[in-house]
Amino acid sequence: MKKQNKYGLIILIAALIAIIWYVNRPNVIPPSQESGVIPERIGGVGLEGSGGDAELNREKNRIEAPKTFADLRPIDMLAIPSALLVEAGREKRARWNRAERNYLGREESLGVRLTGYVLHAKESGVESCNGYSDTLRDFHIWIADAPTDDKGSAVIVEMTPRWKSVHPEWQLRELDRLARDRAMVRVTGWLLWDEEHPDEVGKSRGTQWEVHPVTNFEVMKDGVWQPLSERQP
Repeated sequence: MKKQNKYGLIILIAALIAIIWYVNRPNVIPPSQESGVIPERIGGVGLEGSGGDAELNREKNRIEAPKTFADLRPIDMLAIPSALLVEAGREKRARWNRAERNYLGREESLGVRLTGYVLHAKESGVESCNGYSDTLRDFHIWIADAPTDDKGSAVIVEMTPRWKSVHPEWQLRELDRLARDRAMVRVTGWLLWDEEHPDEVGKSRGTQWEVHPVTNFEVMKDGVWQPLSERQP
């Protein structure tokens, strides 16, 4: 066989190996240090998740940060009108009437920056928005107007796996410490109505309105707002 033909065959085999590897490659979370880009797919899970309400899941999995936001306290979020959405109940959003969908669309297009005190934080169970994956879980954080408030009057904000993938400093142990300290924080993200939890209002949350997903998280230290990564013990 001529040398030229040998080289051509070697290149062809290498190309086939590369194609086979690419098709069968594992789903890897992009390293935040390199790209900083929020991934559309994570762990093989797309924005619609798996099962549940695909429309709600897409809102929970938004990958853009809001360009503008309103500064709110938890008491302001509890006051956002919600009677129309409560009436819609737990039905999937695709079945809501036009008035309900139009109102929700306007509200969920708003970015918010919520200021309050951390009462509690925990890792969620498996959820449809995260493809029921055991390794892709949200962090639920309760934010209240005062450090002495209870969870029944607090707002839940959620750090999602996509945003956590580019913020490795968002660790549950640090959030637990903030809760023990009743630290003052400022949380930026999207306003979201979570129709899945009406029975919890007044008990383990003050409203079904959430900040979800969280796109920025700051802590007050020595009179200055600092990113969570810069907070020192």
